Amino acid sequence: GISLFKWCVICPLSPIDNELSRQSGARGHRPKLEIVVRETGNVRSRKFIFDGHRFGMARGVFDPVRHLSGIAFADQLADVVAHYAPSARTALDLGTGCGLLGATLARLGLKVVATDISEVATRCAMQNCVELDVDVRHGDMFAPVEGETFDLVVVNPPYERSDPTWRHSGAFTSSDFLEKLGAKVHEFAPTVVVGFPVDEAAVLGATGLDLVAWRTVETSGHDLGVFVSKLEP
Repeated sequence: GISLFKWCVICPLSPIDNELSRQSGARGHRPKLEIVVRETGNVRSRKFIFDGHRFGMARGVFDPVRHLSGIAFADQLADVVAHYAPSARTALDLGTGCGLLGATLARLGLKVVATDISEVATRCAMQNCVELDVDVRHGDMFAPVEGETFDLVVVNPPYERSDPTWRHSGAFTSSDFLEKLGAKVHEFAPTVVVGFPVDEAAVLGATGLDLVAWRTVETSGHDLGVFVSKLEP
């Protein structure tokens, strides 16, 4: 069965970026999240700084700030690794998007491979992971890492279960991502951490993943579940 982490739930993330930054700064530390928006003529660019590391964004790539579940998941990684993969040295970030999770793991000292089916996302992640130990590869799910193994896999899968369209890319929707994940992921690592809406835990469990623990992270939208699947030694 699924057991609840004996961890406290983190404070709710504000839907207003500036308020979140002020709340972080109020503790006397560097803000955990900062938003940088620049306008040059008719061109508007948006970047963010998470835990001191700057990330650029690209159109069509999952935005972990606009969809706060991405930031919330990254904020949990140090705790998750310490509890469930304390000896991990290598990790796979599956569907990396802008590279947030891979960069966060690399800054924790892990050697990371990050994959994404989107060429735009791959380029974005490469730019965001410069000078970090992150090998960004283009390809569908596990295809770029066939034959390799890791200590840990992290994945924030598409939440919508339908085929991608011109309006909604594979960053947001997929009809079979979860089934492929459940069928193959433990061929690549003994410990898997998945970020997924907590109210859809049954959907995730139906993929065949052996979910041994989870925690709830409150956000302004759907509360995020951080789920751990672990093979017994």
